[in-house]
Amino acid sequence: MAQRILVTGANGFIGRHCTRALADAGWEVVAIGRQARPQPHIARSLQCDLLDITAAAALVRGAAASHMLHLAWHDGPRDRWTSPSNLDWAAATLSLARAFVAGGGERMIFAGSCAEYDWGAPVLSEATTPLNPASLYGAAKAATGGLLRAAQAALGISVAEARIFFCYGPGEPKGRLISDLLEGLAQGVPVRCTDGLQKRDYLHAADVARALTLVAGSGIEGAVNIASGKAIAVRDLVRTAARQMGRPDLPVLGALPRAADDPAVLVGDVARLGALGFKPVFDLETGIADTIARWRQDTP
Repeated sequence: MAQRILVTGANGFIGRHCTRALADAGWEVVAIGRQARPQPHIARSLQCDLLDITAAAALVRGAAASHMLHLAWHDGPRDRWTSPSNLDWAAATLSLARAFVAGGGERMIFAGSCAEYDWGAPVLSEATTPLNPASLYGAAKAATGGLLRAAQAALGISVAEARIFFCYGPGEPKGRLISDLLEGLAQGVPVRCTDGLQKRDYLHAADVARALTLVAGSGIEGAVNIASGKAIAVRDLVRTAARQMGRPDLPVLGALPRAADDPAVLVGDVARLGALGFKPVFDLETGIADTIARWRQDTP
């Protein structure tokens, strides 16, 4: 019999990729979102406002899942780093964990973030890089993940915190780099960018989903980076997308300033994830090509 996994934030950018990857791996997927969106690969699609603590707790208990992948969080493109909603989601997550245990839950995977780390180090390691978040978002993720890990013995569950790095791919919401870039290129207008010299660890959303599926099915506990282990210059990402869209002339690199404290390099140490057998399917060229193809399908 397939193990049942409850996925919160199932309709979100990463969540939609995760429900597919989990189902393909043989899981019975129960999806929770702000709206119910039944899909053939989802066993049950449930609607709930997870910030309604009472209703959410009842729904999670009733799902009776052995595993939970908790992706839901405030993800506003303009205020995710600073919104007080981060505090609401921290509180809601702890309540959901208690409800999950009450429903017989055994293993919880909490979606953390590379924003929890001290970005003064170029290579971010679960074992050696200190947590020193520079944003409310990062602080809320770090505090919530820390509490869940500290409480796992008392709760009688296994907890892994998946610290997700920089994700791109099909379904990326507006207000993010690639989605806004593709829209500007399609309109044939100059796209103002920073110099793009900063390097980041990017991973295609489908690869993020595959990594999270591996983490869910493993016994790994504690923090684990969800990353590629390779740093890509932002300007290379921009130029690749522009070239594949047939408009290499449109990006205007250096038209926007970069923050003075913007780190030159951020890349994840992926030794723990690699030990689970994870290898990305997409590289930069194929990942951007897939993103563009899906964007064209979904754009009227």
